[in-house]
Amino acid sequence: MNAKKRIIAAILGGRVDQIPVWLPVVGVTVSMMEQARASWPEAHWDPELMAKLAAMPWELTRLPAVTVPFCLSLEAEALGCEIDRGTLNRTPSVKKPAFDTPDAFEHPENLLETGRIPAVLRALEILSEKIGDDVPINAKVTGGFTIAGHVFGVSRFVSWIKTDPDYAHQAVERSSEVTRELIGAFEDHGADVISMSDPTASGDLLSGEQYREFVLPYHRKIAGATRKPSVLHICGNTKDLLGYIRESGFDAYSFEEKVDVITAKKLLGDDISLIGNIAPVATMLEGTPDKVTADAVFAMQNGIDILSSGCTLSPFTPLENIRALSKAPEHYRVPKEPEELLREFVRGLAAGVEP
Repeated sequence: MNAKKRIIAAILGGRVDQIPVWLPVVGVTVSMMEQARASWPEAHWDPELMAKLAAMPWELTRLPAVTVPFCLSLEAEALGCEIDRGTLNRTPSVKKPAFDTPDAFEHPENLLETGRIPAVLRALEILSEKIGDDVPINAKVTGGFTIAGHVFGVSRFVSWIKTDPDYAHQAVERSSEVTRELIGAFEDHGADVISMSDPTASGDLLSGEQYREFVLPYHRKIAGATRKPSVLHICGNTKDLLGYIRESGFDAYSFEEKVDVITAKKLLGDDISLIGNIAPVATMLEGTPDKVTADAVFAMQNGIDILSSGCTLSPFTPLENIRALSKAPEHYRVPKEPEELLREFVRGLAAGVEP
């Protein structure tokens, strides 16, 4: 199996020859920017630079993590939010919301021609052509709950959950329509996997029941709209949400170290593959390669399906730590199926009775 086949098989719950390493989140660093001569913020707008930088985790560390775009503000910018362009080590972010109420929300008829979206579409084409046979090209979209926080303002939007639930539903529904349109375009332009990040839908902000009412129906619609393998990523402590995430329809779930693998496995069962959950700061940024390897082996022993950082890597993450993560499966063997163990046992018996 090459990296692409192994990762896609694992996302879909299939058998693999070894546990794959892959990031559904962003994994580029300042060191990679320097070596690629493709840096933020320019690489957020230039498709050639975007594609060149997105390929760096694979080319420099053999980590098959090729993801565009690099931030969560793509949709918000296209919808009219004022954007801070970011810096060399900080991604673009929303400075000012675009709308006051759901009634004012405007979904551009030419959405795919707006803001940075054309650059992302072109970058996907470049990446698919250059390295798409070897590694999965991952297109990252933002979930409707998070987009709603961007375009209406997080405090105002979250307050509607208690003061005006109908407004909250309208906000997420209209924002999710943008996500669905982008997914179709990304798939048409070369994406092999769709990863949706919805960090505002975290258990740090929402109860399980609030997730069930205000997020789950829209996650189901988005998952149902994908034609390619799909991944959901939510930041923070999502233990209270896991029972509902199991019903979301996504093929895999990516989570932080705040959720332990054994708990996630227990609550999600075999309905959804598990991706994670190596600490992006304590281990990947501040730890040593040995620490990365030890944490990775622990996650694999506990049942992780795909080894990954629990969230986006810091731009200052050492390359040696990323290389350690990419090599970690060499220190762990996938447990054999009972049928395979039985065959080996029978072969051993046969060898023992041969004259």
